[in-house]
Amino acid sequence: MAKTKWNLLFATFILSCVSLATLIVALCTPYWVTAEAYERDAYKNSEINYGLFAGSLTQNFLRNPRYYDLALTCLYHEYVCAYSCQADEESRSDEILRLLKGLRPLDCPARTSKTKLYIDEMMLSYTRQSEEVFERSNFINTGLWVSTVVFLGIAISFAALSVSFSIINVLFNPVEPIFSVFGMYIWNGVTIASGTLTMIMWGALFGNTLSNNIAITDTLTIQIPYSSTGLASLGASYWILFVPILLHGVNEGLLIWRFYIINKEPPPTTIDVDRSDLTIIMY
Repeated sequence: MAKTKWNLLFATFILSCVSLATLIVALCTPYWVTAEAYERDAYKNSEINYGLFAGSLTQNFLRNPRYYDLALTCLYHEYVCAYSCQADEESRSDEILRLLKGLRPLDCPARTSKTKLYIDEMMLSYTRQSEEVFERSNFINTGLWVSTVVFLGIAISFAALSVSFSIINVLFNPVEPIFSVFGMYIWNGVTIASGTLTMIMWGALFGNTLSNNIAITDTLTIQIPYSSTGLASLGASYWILFVPILLHGVNEGLLIWRFYIINKEPPPTTIDVDRSDLTIIMY
């Protein structure tokens, strides 16, 4: 029985390690959204993928593709965020502000290119400025994005706590309840809740905004009307969040199983001594 209880605790340590690694992969990889952007005069659709903070754009307006880096930028006083292709924070903020006002932003600096290509006269015809204010609903909602990042951070933090205290309980027998197996119920439960809320927040953001407009420079520029409606989908970095939720659910099940085994063990044998027996004095 003792070996079984040890094995169950060690299993929670292994599963927590896998969960923590998965959460870090989800945070760092740029595949929360994968999409294409259509423009009627383009050679073929642009290809886009991005994560919570950065991504990449392959623009196929001409036969030779052009590659751009994307970085998320938020104007917190305007409550909007978008993915910009500019190289520095100040330029990105200026670009988002221009897009919000309906003005055409500056051209993106190319990341790499086999040949130096420029947009032809047909594209230059779109460079006139517009005073129309762009629809805010096409931008990323700052509250939903911040909530996604916060809940994912909480999930990572408590997954790390689950790793730490599971190995502590494997090697030692902590006296304080919060450090013992009782605390492991809390760490795993909070990780499950935070991971679930992360998926809900980003899913709501995708359903409300990103499924219609992926909020990059091209799709937000009125003068160059790229469209991503119906061409976006949730990427692998989002869907793998099911893995830590499942793993910590299994951890909770293992801890409950361990509790059941402990309660199932027969109580220790007790010896009743008849103190009225005078022969006890001999011992």
